[in-house]
Amino acid sequence: MTNKLWPHGRRAAFAGVLAAILLAASGATSLAAPGVAQARAITGPVAGNAQGAAIPAAASALRQAGPGWELAEYTTRTPSKHGPTTLYLISPGGARYALYTWRSSATWAPQLIAWSGDKTRALLATGIDQYEQITLTTGAVSHFTLAGHAKAIGYTRPSGQNILGYTLNGRTGTIARYSLTGKLVKVLTRGTNQYNAIYSADGTVLAVSGAKGIALVSNAGGVIRQLPIQGTDPRIGAHPVRWWNARTILAYSTAPGKHISRLWLVPVSGARAVPLTPQRTSPARGDFGDVGAWQLPSGLYVQGLAGCGGPNLYRQAASGSINRVAIPHTAGSAYVATAAGARLLIQTETGCMGSNSLLWFNPGTHAEQWLLRAPATAFGVLGVVPYYTRENAR
Repeated sequence: MTNKLWPHGRRAAFAGVLAAILLAASGATSLAAPGVAQARAITGPVAGNAQGAAIPAAASALRQAGPGWELAEYTTRTPSKHGPTTLYLISPGGARYALYTWRSSATWAPQLIAWSGDKTRALLATGIDQYEQITLTTGAVSHFTLAGHAKAIGYTRPSGQNILGYTLNGRTGTIARYSLTGKLVKVLTRGTNQYNAIYSADGTVLAVSGAKGIALVSNAGGVIRQLPIQGTDPRIGAHPVRWWNARTILAYSTAPGKHISRLWLVPVSGARAVPLTPQRTSPARGDFGDVGAWQLPSGLYVQGLAGCGGPNLYRQAASGSINRVAIPHTAGSAYVATAAGARLLIQTETGCMGSNSLLWFNPGTHAEQWLLRAPATAFGVLGVVPYYTRENAR
């Protein structure tokens, strides 16, 4: 497995438990599907320094974008042949609009990290501590690093006027805001294991990882209150996954000596955290640790780590027991990017060599809506970032 087989944008969410698992994503497809809107790609060299004018269809679609929309990075590259990579905007109905294309090259295209809340910009990593921003309405590209060799987590909320980043010195992490050109704007918090953070949708507060629980931090700087999670191993810490609702944070932590993470619902009021998944004493049905969850009309679905490769999807019963959810026409892992209504947006393996595709899947009815379907020989979907993935209440 290469470091292209898991979505870069979820790196911070799985920090700690996933330290030993490579991040990436893959898959490829013929994009000429009947009934799917196609927009002409803006093309530039792999360095991304060419500018272009967005076509009217793409510009109009960006203005409409909201929950259920996503940016997806897709390549026709195979293990034996280079191919171009295109950044697509995809609607809930499956319409695709090509926003930017990196030409075929021996060098991998930048990895997608985040989508600004104002819908106009995408943040990508071009190398170690190297970043670029694409203005989606024009194709203009800027390159920068974050001060102090900080690593980007994503855009600030609600509109993305700054970039949120972290630095790590030993186990001491610093969360800070940086300008869109990489200058340090404001240190927000510093502490043990503080290197993972998620904004609330309104951008006023952040949920930040910590040694014994989650810290609720002000966007103006400073800890508002500590939100302990009982039984957390301080060597591993606790990590926010997303906002479960406006008053509750979904987080995972690992108890001393257990080695298998579990999920918690953490009230921002400071009330006692409530376990969402039980402490599994040994891998259950291939689940090596719970790191995400979604409550749908058909039940509670859990993202579980796999012993090898990408994560799996499970349905958890009221008793806490789990059963793996089989996704038809797929060949491996199921990374859940977000949920909408009764459906999950899933990036999944559809062939060997890390070939990945993207689809909406209703686990209650098993209905599928394929967005980017990759042949088994190509890498395909390199990353996906839904609109407000981790800040919404789903």
